[in-house]
Amino acid sequence: MNYLKKALFLLLLCPLACKKPTEDLKIVVDNNIIKYTALIHVTDALNPSAALKNGTLTITGDNAGDLYEISGKKQFNIVNGVITIGPGPNAMPKDTSETYDVQVNVPGYNSLSKKITFTNGQMQQVVNVALTKVGNNSTGTQPGKPLPVNDQVTLNFTGTCAKRSDLVIRLSMYVFYRESDSGAAFQYLGYMDKGVITTTALETGKKYDFQVTYDGKAYNTSQLLAGTNESLSIAMGSEICNNF
Repeated sequence: MNYLKKALFLLLLCPLACKKPTEDLKIVVDNNIIKYTALIHVTDALNPSAALKNGTLTITGDNAGDLYEISGKKQFNIVNGVITIGPGPNAMPKDTSETYDVQVNVPGYNSLSKKITFTNGQMQQVVNVALTKVGNNSTGTQPGKPLPVNDQVTLNFTGTCAKRSDLVIRLSMYVFYRESDSGAAFQYLGYMDKGVITTTALETGKKYDFQVTYDGKAYNTSQLLAGTNESLSIAMGSEICNNF
């Protein structure tokens, strides 16, 4: 085969066999900038399943500057009764614990102040805050609905970006869930570490909605659980995708 024939053969073959070395390459990143986190879950004291309006968190005290929202920003917006906060990399607890003063503010409800303590070795915590409506002086609270107990199920979440098909985000966040089409409020499921969470609260054969909150926005995905080890994807927004 002479040179011209060889060149023509390669040109015809290349569209079928030649690929860019990076065509199928995926960039895997973690979102856990804030290592020590506290999920603040805000509910109506007398009706825990009620959907609360969005609110804000106010940080006070001499060490207020050390706290961040999970995105690493200083905007403390409560979405659907949920916000995750934590100390920055230079303020992580070492030999001692560190306590912060926060105030939860939701329109139509009495504001409530709370102390949140971060302790060395305790990477995650859930802080439940029950608010009373303005004009209601009742001090009682109704307990939330307990999680059901079923066979163990493992969920593997992957965060995706619409404009970055090469980017995969291993999410470390607190997860909420509800049965699809139930009309129920989202309920706390647990914490997923690098996209993985194992729970006994779910039942195979049922479809569920899942929700995470990041930088003042909620992100949802739904899936029918066909087995005990499921892979799910959540389309994330520019707030997280533009960081990479």
